Amino acid sequence: MARKINSNLILLFILLLAAFSCGPSGTEKSDKVLYLDPGQPVEERVADLLGRMTLEEKIGQMNQYLAPRYAKASEPADFSGRLDKLLKDGLVGSLLFVSDVEEANALQKVAGDSRLKIPLIFGIDAVHGLCPVRGSTIFPTPIAMACTFDTLLVEEASRITAREVRASGMHWAFYPVLDVARDPRWGRTAETFGEDSYLVGQMGRAVVRGFQGENLSSEENIIACVKHFAAHSQSLGGRNIAPIDVSERTLRSVFLSPFRAAVEQGVFSAMAAYHEINGVPCHASKELLTDILRDEWGFQGFVVSDWGGIEMLISTHHVAADQKEAVRQAITAGLDMHMQGDGLTEPLLELVHEGTFTESRIDQSVSRILAAKFRLGLFENNYVDPQRTSQVLACAEHRAKALEAARESIVLLENRGGLLPLKKELKSILVTGPNADNNALTGDWTAPQPPENVTTVLEGLRAAVSPKTAVRFVDCGKVFEESTEKIEQAVREARKADVAIVVVGESEARYDDQGNWARPRKERSGGEGVDRSDLTLVGRQLELVQAIYKTGTPTVVVLVNGRPLAVDWIAENIPALVEAWEPGLEGGTAVAEVLFGDCNPGGRLSISIPRSVGQLPVWYNHPPSAENDYKYMSCQPLYPFGYGLSYTKFEYSNLEMPATIEPDENFEVSVEVRNSGERPGVEIVLLYVNDEVSSLTTPVKELKGFQRVALQPGESKKVTFNLSYGQLAFLDQNLEEVVEPGKFAVMVGGLTGEFEVPESAGN
Repeated sequence: MARKINSNLILLFILLLAAFSCGPSGTEKSDKVLYLDPGQPVEERVADLLGRMTLEEKIGQMNQYLAPRYAKASEPADFSGRLDKLLKDGLVGSLLFVSDVEEANALQKVAGDSRLKIPLIFGIDAVHGLCPVRGSTIFPTPIAMACTFDTLLVEEASRITAREVRASGMHWAFYPVLDVARDPRWGRTAETFGEDSYLVGQMGRAVVRGFQGENLSSEENIIACVKHFAAHSQSLGGRNIAPIDVSERTLRSVFLSPFRAAVEQGVFSAMAAYHEINGVPCHASKELLTDILRDEWGFQGFVVSDWGGIEMLISTHHVAADQKEAVRQAITAGLDMHMQGDGLTEPLLELVHEGTFTESRIDQSVSRILAAKFRLGLFENNYVDPQRTSQVLACAEHRAKALEAARESIVLLENRGGLLPLKKELKSILVTGPNADNNALTGDWTAPQPPENVTTVLEGLRAAVSPKTAVRFVDCGKVFEESTEKIEQAVREARKADVAIVVVGESEARYDDQGNWARPRKERSGGEGVDRSDLTLVGRQLELVQAIYKTGTPTVVVLVNGRPLAVDWIAENIPALVEAWEPGLEGGTAVAEVLFGDCNPGGRLSISIPRSVGQLPVWYNHPPSAENDYKYMSCQPLYPFGYGLSYTKFEYSNLEMPATIEPDENFEVSVEVRNSGERPGVEIVLLYVNDEVSSLTTPVKELKGFQRVALQPGESKKVTFNLSYGQLAFLDQNLEEVVEPGKFAVMVGGLTGEFEVPESAGN
């Protein structure tokens, strides 16, 4: 009888425990915890979870730390153990560069053992593919992708990158870079989509669509992060992080408009910029991070600092005396997450306890971060199958898209005498130059890749030619290693060759040949933190080109670089010049296909190429008064925005548009494009508009539309652009968007038309 009573008591105890257990917090049954129920609305899940969190746990969500494996070189020896304790206590919200699946799963497991079991969100700089991860798909850098003028391709490439990021255990990419590149001395020019705000905005929209998709919880999607907010790219002297002084009219019409487009597209995170604007550091700018981004544009996501950006309010800008004051300024401005490490929790706790911030202000930031985690589905599925990683990264489908992107991004700058395309049956070809056979074509941010994954220019050429063609390679070494002996050897081989192909430019690689982090080394002439006072070829590269040219052997120069280079001598003397940019892991194949005619180049420049650094700035959409020549040099660039040659010819005719445009009226502009050459080709049709007379100066022309059209020889197509009345607007003296009455010029393919906005229509 006693045994039976004890059994009943045990059963009763179990039932009571089940009734009052809360799972994570110990007060109610886990399957009734609202925030753990994926069927509940995100807003309600966030509110429920916030109500269960301590202040310390909330602030913990605003903290981002480095992944232990990545941090080994820079953090103290006890970092990993200390991070484990923070994770178990629920005091970390995010980690950087968790690029190993096993590490990602292990970290999520530790976080899952915390009281509330809040998963982590992992972020990484996936600027042109999942480039910081070995074995991933590396696309052309953004400056090259923009030369495709192909938003669908950019969206597809972004979707592939998102798939690889997610398959690697991460969920968040610090991209797209929406800085408008107006000073190519800046080392990060390659990360941008060029000099035109409209093009940058359209490419940014495409990246957001590709990354975020329709359902963030899918294995195909990640959170995008627009950066660097804002105007990071036109700093004093072209130096990274340097100040910018700019009128609010220019700030809004040029630099902010791409970010606004991304917000309209639904981007879910933004990153504050390092620099200051008109004396106010962006990390402490309430005008930028709250008034404009949130209140004016309706941004719903969260804002993360750049690496150490809060600390730079002390060390660089000198607007804060200590960490506590720096945190106060950043949180007041509207920052939500601190990248990276310690420095946020203790100061912020003090500021809340002192009454500087209410806990409701902390709730604002934390709710945005938690909403991202719920939308990503991390509470339900935060682990990754390592087998999926190996199946997804750099798979055949992804490499094919990378090759397509490389083909489309290459720009043919010169082809005098029809030297290109070359014949595959040539007897002998000389290949030389510092960038002919290395990984410079993979660009900045890229981890060392398996050699078999990357096709260099030399490898691409060898694979493309006839078996009877001898491809002789003279290895001149890296930039600054071009010795007199090597140059003389290249000259001897050039005299025996039918054609010489010289591959020159820059290297933005962060690692040396042994795979060691070596960002400051001498031959790294581009990339983050590598700003230059001139834009000429570094080392003895030009001397190498000139020496080969003097042999009389037909010469082709291929540029592999991340920023526009001043190559006026080459442009004037070398018959064939190809801008390959940094074309990614399939770049060598794409370059060979262009040189031998398997691919007809169709890219157009997304940024102007200057004749000299002293000529800067040279962006195309300048005011009319900016066209005075220098005494010994034209004010015009060597190659302007939108420039690009083809192996065929295109003719434009029948430019049509309405005679008048009424308020809020959408209208069409059409033009006939014909391939009058002998090869199939793709023409990028660019449409520009100019407000002929306005109350304030407006650019000589501005891009308002672009389309790619594929044409067979002799084929014609009608290309139609759908424009809105709002695209005619500019900011007046009151910073109001207005469309003034008067005549507007439309320019397409060398043709010019005109329409009028009647007096009664202006606003």
